[in-house]
Amino acid sequence: MNLLFLCGSLEPGRDGVGDYTRRLAGACAARGHDCAVLALNDPHIDRATDEPMDNIRLLRLPSAQPWPDRLADAIRYRQILTPDWVSWQFVAQGLHPRGFLPAALLRAAPGLRGPRCHVMLHELWLGLEAGAGLKARALGWLQRRGMVCLLEQLDPDCLHTSNPSCQHALRREGFEAGMLGIFGNVPFAEGSAAPETTSLTAVTFGTLHPQWRPAETVAWMLATARRLDRRPVLVAIGRTGRRAAAILDVFRQHGIGVTETGEVEPRAVSRLLAAADFGIAPHPWALIGKSGAAAAMLEHGLPVLVPRDDWRLRDAPPLPSGPADPLLVRLTGIHSADTDLWLAARRRPESALPRTATAFLQALELAFTSP
Repeated sequence: MNLLFLCGSLEPGRDGVGDYTRRLAGACAARGHDCAVLALNDPHIDRATDEPMDNIRLLRLPSAQPWPDRLADAIRYRQILTPDWVSWQFVAQGLHPRGFLPAALLRAAPGLRGPRCHVMLHELWLGLEAGAGLKARALGWLQRRGMVCLLEQLDPDCLHTSNPSCQHALRREGFEAGMLGIFGNVPFAEGSAAPETTSLTAVTFGTLHPQWRPAETVAWMLATARRLDRRPVLVAIGRTGRRAAAILDVFRQHGIGVTETGEVEPRAVSRLLAAADFGIAPHPWALIGKSGAAAAMLEHGLPVLVPRDDWRLRDAPPLPSGPADPLLVRLTGIHSADTDLWLAARRRPESALPRTATAFLQALELAFTSP
């Protein structure tokens, strides 16, 4: 197949969806498919670029260029490439800082659709959760209106999201979406050290969300370290966000050693994951399927603790969390009797990218052959 992927930005390490899209395209190309990736709103360049990378073609349009000009270029690229499928790897904030889709994009969407259209919705809109404030719901209403309009314009032959909550929210809008797994964007480093036996080392990776109240996590970690006679340590990897200081201070105040690495290159991230005993993923349990940080930890074989279970889809029945992984546990669901088995269940590193690429290509084939 000839595949054209669309996303926001392709600057390596600066856009999670862009990294995901580039790696998915590379995996498809490795299986014999012709693949190109087009970034529609790249703030890291000042002019359009068209460069090969490995076995895919990367096309990037600068965000400084007016939308009508960019979209005309994008449509021209699509016409030249003549893809069998156009895959929109979509997050609204990648196209506008507040997630409001430009009117020019909505008007031009049919010209970018291609003969067959796939959409992967990595994020939906604000205000979906029970208890959301008026401001979040108002902003979410505007975001939802643009997203629904885009989906109506594209009328995708295949639609995916990453978790049951988003799947249910889309169904309420009249769209049936399948589930497509997320893989991590951290390549495995060779020669990584094994965890130390004298410490109980936890890692976080990326933004620490302010909704996470870490007191229960701290109490659990202290109790587990005492029982195992090990020293508790937390390593916060990467860009943790402006609210992280208050969260990490709670760990420090209770005697847990905290190291903040700041931004480090991917192979250093891999070594830090390999040297840890378990990961902490601050995404809520209901949305853990869309966490790239959790995916990277699981790919490295780490047991992953999910301390937040505070998110529920508004006006919806209880929903499953998604595909089960025995290494992924809720803080509220793990007891001391289970902890040792969970920590010992660490497995060999294995990338989820081949599995996701297979599921993606099979979904396209099925949609292509369906009446």
